[in-house]
Amino acid sequence: MAFRQLRALRPTAFVAGATLTALLATTTPVHAQESVISHSTKKSLYGPPPATPPPTNTPTTSPPSPTPTARLAVHIGTARRFLHAHTTLAQRTIDTAFTRYLHFEDSITRTIASLAPPRSSEEKVAPGALYVAVTTMAGSIISRRRMFPVRVLTPVAVAVGAGWYFLPETSRNVGDLLWEWEKKVPRVAEGHLAAREAAEKAWGTTERTVREGRREVDEVVRKGRKTVEGWVKKSGSE
Repeated sequence: MAFRQLRALRPTAFVAGATLTALLATTTPVHAQESVISHSTKKSLYGPPPATPPPTNTPTTSPPSPTPTARLAVHIGTARRFLHAHTTLAQRTIDTAFTRYLHFEDSITRTIASLAPPRSSEEKVAPGALYVAVTTMAGSIISRRRMFPVRVLTPVAVAVGAGWYFLPETSRNVGDLLWEWEKKVPRVAEGHLAAREAAEKAWGTTERTVREGRREVDEVVRKGRKTVEGWVKKSGSE
């Protein structure tokens, strides 16, 4: 009886053993593989950093095209900046030109004021200028039928002489101003000095000649007067 029971249980035990063996055979490699994977994926403290995955190319959407109003606003802004820049440049140019004009006008005013005689002087500009103008016209009338150089230089010489006679201080101021201008051009200044020295020498020679001629005339007049006085005395004694 017991033998029969053992005999009946033998297939069942065999099947159970076979099933357990199959399960062990299938689970052991899985655990080993899992242990290997877990060991390989375990981060090392001194190992290289894990490689970062390349960025994925995400599809980009194109921006919307600007509207006509936006394009018009851009053109208007560009035109406004252009007009502002050129208006500012023109304003600066006008301001600079006006400043130069004011400096030039002030320079002319100060120059003309420096030519006038001082207030303490008795020289009158208006009557003296009138006398100079009349004398110049007279010089031009006198030399009207002369040669061209004489006809041109005579009024100038007469005007200069009349200016020094009727307006001595004003003429001196004008001469000083002209000399300051001439010094800016060395050749003109040298020519002026040479002409001045020649004129002074000629004036000195003329003055000496006139003085000597006057002395001779006075001597002749004195001798002639003595002669006449002698004749008068002789005729009176007779």
